[in-house]
Amino acid sequence: MVFAQTTEGHIVAVPASLGLEGYPVLAVDGRTGVDLCVAEDRMTVVNAWIRLKREAVAEAKARLRTDPGQWRTVRMLDLRNTHGVVLSVVWPSEKGPTQGTHPELDAPSSTTPRFCSRRQDREGNVIECDEAYLQMFGYEAEEEVVGRPTFERVHADDQARLIESWIAMVATARVQMARVRMMRQDGSWLWVDTSYHNYLGPEDHGYVLAECIDVSAEMAAQEALKDREVLLRRLVEEMPDGLFQLDRERAVVYHNARLLEILRGAPSSIEARSEDEAKAAGVERLDAVLEPFTDEGRRAIEAVIGRAENEGAAEDVEVEAILAPAERRHILLKVRPLTRDSGVVSGVVASVQDVTDSARARRELEKRATFDALTGAQNRPSIIAALRAELEISNETGIIYIDLDRFKLVNDTLGHAAGDELLVQASMRLKQAMRINDALGRLGGDEFLILLRGVSGRGVAMSAAERISEALCDGYELSCGRHLLSASIGVAYARDSSAGAEELIERADAAMYRSKGERRGTPAFASTS
Repeated sequence: MVFAQTTEGHIVAVPASLGLEGYPVLAVDGRTGVDLCVAEDRMTVVNAWIRLKREAVAEAKARLRTDPGQWRTVRMLDLRNTHGVVLSVVWPSEKGPTQGTHPELDAPSSTTPRFCSRRQDREGNVIECDEAYLQMFGYEAEEEVVGRPTFERVHADDQARLIESWIAMVATARVQMARVRMMRQDGSWLWVDTSYHNYLGPEDHGYVLAECIDVSAEMAAQEALKDREVLLRRLVEEMPDGLFQLDRERAVVYHNARLLEILRGAPSSIEARSEDEAKAAGVERLDAVLEPFTDEGRRAIEAVIGRAENEGAAEDVEVEAILAPAERRHILLKVRPLTRDSGVVSGVVASVQDVTDSARARRELEKRATFDALTGAQNRPSIIAALRAELEISNETGIIYIDLDRFKLVNDTLGHAAGDELLVQASMRLKQAMRINDALGRLGGDEFLILLRGVSGRGVAMSAAERISEALCDGYELSCGRHLLSASIGVAYARDSSAGAEELIERADAAMYRSKGERRGTPAFASTS
């Protein structure tokens, strides 16, 4: 027998140019060559097809669904360049493949046969059966099954499918197949693929030949796979994180209900587990997922997804989303590429977490590590680090060192609460007198440091220091009464030397002590030596 196939494997008419009119030709019915074989032999044919594409010729041994008891040799010839088809020649084989030659066929030996046949009349009653049939279904003698209809031993959920195949076989006289569960003698169920051959015509023998293949192992594997899929789906749905999957066209293939709950505030009962359900829920493409995010957030997410698709990069990105009017939430996305065994990225999967609380806690810790809790000014390490960073990029930098005069007297006579109140008011005046780009730090106690950025000369630094002095040297309204305060101020300018941050502060400190010694409340400029 010969038949021809397209590049995709579909059976087509054998070209007349091959001159094979004298050979039996398989009818053209749109099926593929793989469909002709029993399920257990299909991978053998697939592997041969792969070898054919590489070597132009391949051979395999397989059993046809219409005659599963007979092994056949299939030789494939790649004639696409000359005749536009792949030609397959099929002839009977005395035995199957050698054990180990085709691992997909190797299986533990069993005394129970996996193939059997029976003959039935037009009403479906058994006329006769072979010994394999008795063994497969656990009967001791043929008399136990002859005269009984097979339909009564088919599982109730499968009877409609079997009857439909039987009616089609009788009406069309074509081979029909049905996969059903049939009851064995002990009451257990056995999955079988049954092929029905119509020999009811007057020129035939007046019976239906039913050939059965035991597919219980295949069905058990499918059931196990379904169980794992159900378990995986349940785990995914119960995850505290939102989850979505994209294909290469950035269509949403899957998302769990938690994703809607996080990004849209939808109740957790909303489920969109399949592609159709995802479309119905309005999450069909990536744009719908990104809708709640800020413009900056969308750009960041799309960039990470692009790198995952094109470079196979796995990255995390934290962005902001606006889930309700004036309600901003911090969302963490963990984007991972989905890579096939060949290394090709087929899509992207991402988990989505609402990390607003942890982000706020992190900002609070950063604030505590950076700013003085009492005055709101930067603390000593922070302001020194800022000065060091500024000196690395520019020498047009100045600093103002401030010490509040007679502050210790306030603490000793009026108490620490009054001292704290005085520090708070003094820092507020400093902030109001500073330029917007300058930075205020509290070095400790009643000492402050102002970082002047972009100072073009000494005169600008001294003008800023005089403005600071005027703002500080005035009366302060405290809870315990009015208090007068002055300040000693030292100024240093980075262009005057190549001093680092600590040395520049020391020079400004020395200038501040000169200002304090003069007792006039006027700023003093640091010496260049």
